[in-house]
Amino acid sequence: MIKRTIEVSSSAYLHLRDRQMVVCRKEEKDERVPVEDMGILILANPSITISQNLIAACQENNCIIVFCDKRHLPVSILLPLSGHSIHSRVLNMQTSVKKPLKKRLWQKIIMAKIVAQATTLAFFKKDPASLSQMKKRVQSGDAGNLESQAARIYWKSLFGKEFIRDYEQEGENILLNYGYSIVRASVARALCGTGLHPALGIHHHNQYNPLCLADDLMEPLRPLVDRRVYEMKQAGRVALSKETKQSLLSVLSEDVLFNDKKLPMNVAVQLYAASLKKAFSDGVDALKIPTLTDIRQLQIEI
Repeated sequence: MIKRTIEVSSSAYLHLRDRQMVVCRKEEKDERVPVEDMGILILANPSITISQNLIAACQENNCIIVFCDKRHLPVSILLPLSGHSIHSRVLNMQTSVKKPLKKRLWQKIIMAKIVAQATTLAFFKKDPASLSQMKKRVQSGDAGNLESQAARIYWKSLFGKEFIRDYEQEGENILLNYGYSIVRASVARALCGTGLHPALGIHHHNQYNPLCLADDLMEPLRPLVDRRVYEMKQAGRVALSKETKQSLLSVLSEDVLFNDKKLPMNVAVQLYAASLKKAFSDGVDALKIPTLTDIRQLQIEI
């Protein structure tokens, strides 16, 4: 079953009744959503009040809660403490993964990210040749930092030579921030469902980042958000609004390819996380990464 992503963007009181989230607003009819149907709950207004019972029910059902700041951008994610019945065993396996395997996994992830970026450029009739060739030079652990080199080419090719990727900027940047945060939350939820700890990354390492592993896995998925933002820019919609947020939320239900099968992205992400867990014990070949659905139709060298 595909779990729902729900954003509450106006002042409301959220509480639990009969295993359902009840959304109460002044002078409006209450809305109800079964907690078991929810995968991500986004709280995008500082006037929202949520009950402890609802928080606990969300955690028990592996529904993560995302808190937003005054710019309506996600700033905090509440994850379940134990999303898997054999959490301790999986955690022990995760902490025992050797550095050479982590480097090879990161190499595979970056190669997939560069392919996704090249495919995105080709999709919009832009030249992907530089990125397509760069993918073949990615070394174990991306020792040559091809990810950064590819990014410089990619952003200028996609959004224009004047574009600078800056978290603090408005326009395309704020849309990218919001879209990435949603994908990050979906990946974190999938990791918790497998018993993996999202803070223990294979490449990202920051003692203040509780989602290092989610940041690792989401890299090849970023171009899905980039595409949507590019289309918004072409339509002249570059402000964060109810409409643009809904469009970015729908990225989670967009089809991707996983093992040559079309699946909604939020379903494929769960299989992606499970394949990483398998790769920790069986080796890098067990890691299966979602790809963009039109990769087979585009005539580019990958």
